[in-house]
Amino acid sequence: MNVRVLAGSPRLLRNLNEKAVLERLLGEGPLTRMELEAFTGLSKPAMSELLRRLETSQLIRRDGQKAGTYGPKAGLWALEPSSSYVAGVSVTSHALDIAIADISGRIVTTLAEQRSASSRDPVGPVLLELLRHASGNVGLPITRLDQVVVGLPGIVDTETGHLRKGRQVPDWEGFDISAALRDALGHRHVLIENDVNLVTIEEGARGAAKGVNSVILFWIGEGVGGGLMLDGRLVRGSTGSAGELGGALVPDRPVDLVRPATVEELLSPDAIAELLRANGLPGEDVAAEIQVAAHDLRRQGKVIDDLAYRVSAALAGAIGILDPEMVVLAGDIGVAGGRALAQRVIATLSALPIAIPQIVPSAVGDYAVRAGAIELALEHTRERVFTGGSAARGLP
Repeated sequence: MNVRVLAGSPRLLRNLNEKAVLERLLGEGPLTRMELEAFTGLSKPAMSELLRRLETSQLIRRDGQKAGTYGPKAGLWALEPSSSYVAGVSVTSHALDIAIADISGRIVTTLAEQRSASSRDPVGPVLLELLRHASGNVGLPITRLDQVVVGLPGIVDTETGHLRKGRQVPDWEGFDISAALRDALGHRHVLIENDVNLVTIEEGARGAAKGVNSVILFWIGEGVGGGLMLDGRLVRGSTGSAGELGGALVPDRPVDLVRPATVEELLSPDAIAELLRANGLPGEDVAAEIQVAAHDLRRQGKVIDDLAYRVSAALAGAIGILDPEMVVLAGDIGVAGGRALAQRVIATLSALPIAIPQIVPSAVGDYAVRAGAIELALEHTRERVFTGGSAARGLP
């Protein structure tokens, strides 16, 4: 067989080898030259040259010596955490929450600022000021942020990257965040993403859906939304609306054949407060009261049964069509209902001729949107940095 050698192939192979080493160091932690040689199949001279280039480019660093060996200790090489930084931003109707992480994923600083939903402060300058403040807290110029991801409640247009529909944060609708930050950052690496999609990413990375390939995350909180993961990848849809179950029509109980209710109407905070009051509870702090009911099923089981019916009605069609491995109940209400709500949803759906997936409460924390933004930002930055390797840092 004749093999045609492509022009520039030595550089391509060098870049591929550098990327493989950087990804290995990220996943495994510090390794010796010999361990990297065994992984890549490169000779000692070739690996030594590769490590020299990556060290000169400040992408890796020497990190002590390997313990537990006789004779001369083998030196360890590690990813240089400060080679790149990313920022994740969570925007809600009442606050902006920012975190900055290095390329290893370690959070180096956080910053939160309360911001009223009725605030008329210009969106761009406010966000830019907070990013500068957060990065300045750890001595970083804002230009060191290689990627910024902003999570917003609402539908993000897949073509423009703008918030197309954001009832909770109307000031951000149609706003070009990338353009507002471009000059200060010196690049266009700014993404905005639906907040529930970011929670779905975080749930898959570190939460209940870790290692699960197909997941529906159903968010019940201040608003109703959903995220969809298929084959381990987030699905956004043709317009960015994938997973938005809030507008789906479902039958209420009793069935209204003239006008079925929407999912949003059945599971809004007001609707759940009304459900609580109908069962003799105050309906003032809906999440707290749902949590109490979930822990006292003997006396408050009807509350959870009624809520489970509404959740089941919202999910049945999506489960029947997508056949996911898992459904995660998230948001204030989903978390408050916990395993009791999940089990009652399973029981309700079991009466239908569909395959029932695992249904579990969310296992990520209060900062899941921000954490998901960091995870997505790291995905983009690592791809750029690892693919570019030493060449992207100016070495020929």
